[in-house]
Parts: sequence; structure tokens; C-alpha cells
Amino acid sequence: MCETAFVSIARRAALVAMIAVVVLWAGVVPALARADGSDTAGDLVRQAIAHLVHDPNNTMAAAEKIDAAINAADTSGVDIDLVAQAATALGQGDVHGARTLLERSIGARPHLGGGDPKPIRQVPSLAVGAETGIDVVTDPLAPHRKVTGGDVAALSGLVALGSLGVYLAVRFRPRKVAAL
Repeated sequence: MCETAFVSIARRAALVAMIAVVVLWAGVVPALARADGSDTAGDLVRQAIAHLVHDPNNTMAAAEKIDAAINAADTSGVDIDLVAQAATALGQGDVHGARTLLERSIGARPHLGGGDPKPIRQVPSLAVGAETGIDVVTDPLAPHRKVTGGDVAALSGLVALGSLGVYLAVRFRPRKVAAL
């Protein structure tokens, strides 16, 4: 009797483990499909701009992103001619011009002036009275609402953990004791 109960519990545990593995694997496979995140030209151009902003002396990473954007399968919303001009400007050492062309290629308003923009959290003067000390952002920022493989993997993991929790709560619930 004891051995059959153990076999029954082992079968249930194995079934729960197999279901959890299948659910997690189904969520992980899309996340592993593309390691760097996206293959759309718009995302690659934004990544190139970020490389130019954060490390303008090291242009190799930005050049790789620009080349990938030019050869991307999905070029919707990007002016590839401007991206190609940015690649040429970057090859000639004009980081500021390349950055301006990349910003224009995705429809962003290019930064003004020849120098780097001021850091975001640096306020030029102290705020007094009702002034906030910051500028108002007027351009809308469209959210990126794409479900990625990482999102699916996280949700799959939560579902698997929740299922395991429900199973363990039912399996190891206290036994009712008869009233004396």
C-alpha cells in the first residue's frame, strides 16, 4: 500500500515536472532566436545613436549597427539613404554629422549645435519660486509594445511556478482530524 502511494506521488511529480519543462522550453526558444534583441532597422539605428552618444571616440560598435540597419529585412520607418550617408560620414570621422543623419533617418528632431548635448540631470541654473528648473518635452514618445521572447519566457516561468505551488498546496494540505 505504501509503495503504490509512493509510485502515485512520483508519477504526479514527474508529470508536473514534464509540464513545467515543456512550458519553460516553449517560452525560452523564441528568446534564444535573436541574441541582440531586434533585427528592425529602426531599433538598430537607435542603438547606433546610443553608441555615438555614450562613446563618440569608439565608433566601431556604431558602424556595425549602421551596417546591420542597412542590411536589415524590416526597414519600415527608416530612410535607408540617410543611414548610408551616415555610414559614409562616420567613415570620414564626422561623428556629429553621422549622428545627425541617423536621427533624421528615423524622423527624430536632430540635436542642435556642434557639441554634445548637456547631461540630462544637469540643470543650468537653480529653480526659483514656481519654476521647475527643467524644460518641457514637447515631442511625443511612441511606446515600444512588442512582446519579446523574454516576456514569454518570464510569463511561462510564472505559470509553471504557480502551477507547482497549487499542486504542492493540494498535495501537502493538512489532513482533517476527527473531532473527539
